[in-house]
Amino acid sequence: MASPRLVSIWLALGVAAPGCSPGGAACAGPTCGAGYECLANRCAVAGGVPVPRDSERIVLSPIELVTSGRSSAPEVTLASSTRRDSFVLARFGSSYKDGSEIAAAFLLLTITPGTAPVAEDVPLDVWTVGQSWSADSVARGSLPGFSRPVAHGIARTSPALPVRVDVTHLVRELARTPGDDGLGVVASGASGTAVTLVTAAAGAPRLEVYLARPRRAQAAW
Repeated sequence: MASPRLVSIWLALGVAAPGCSPGGAACAGPTCGAGYECLANRCAVAGGVPVPRDSERIVLSPIELVTSGRSSAPEVTLASSTRRDSFVLARFGSSYKDGSEIAAAFLLLTITPGTAPVAEDVPLDVWTVGQSWSADSVARGSLPGFSRPVAHGIARTSPALPVRVDVTHLVRELARTPGDDGLGVVASGASGTAVTLVTAAAGAPRLEVYLARPRRAQAAW
C-alpha cells in the first residue's frame, strides 16, 4: 500500500464532498434515488440494515479534543473557508484494536441547540490526522497535516439533525496503527456555509465502532 499522502489542513478545507448518489454516499434525507434509502446518513439499498445484527458496539468519547487551539471550548463553528478556527481534532481510545474485523464505524456530531436554521446543507470532510499533535502544540500554531483516506458527511440545520459520518475505512486504517493521531473534521463546499457543533459535552462528539464477532457454532442435533 502506498504511503499516505499528507494533505495540509488548510488545503483540505477546499475539498468538496460529492453529492449524494447510490452506494455509500453521504446523505441527510430522501435524496438517494429509486431503490435506495438514506440509512445512517449514507445511501444504502432500501430495506437494508446499517450494521450487521450480531456485531458488537463500542462507543468512544475523545481522550483529547482541540478546536481553535483550545481543548475546552464548548462549541466550534465549522465554516467553508480558510479561517483558522474551522477545524476539530479528536483522538479516541484504542479499545476496538483487538484484531477483530471492523464491520462499521460512525463519527457522531451534535449541532448546537438553538442554532438558527439555514437552507443550505453544510458538507463536512473527516480525515485521518497524519502527524502528532497536542492541545499545547495547536495553541502555539503548530497544526498537523491531514492524511487520506477521507470520509464525507452532511450537516443539516433545517431541521437540526444529528450528524453521522460513515468513517469505517478511516477507522480500519487507524486500527492498523497502535498509536494513531485521531481524526480531523473540517467543512467543505461553497464558501460561506457554516455549522456550529457541540465539542464539550457527554457524547459530543463520539465514535461508534461495530466489531464483527463470529457466530457461535450450533450444536448438532
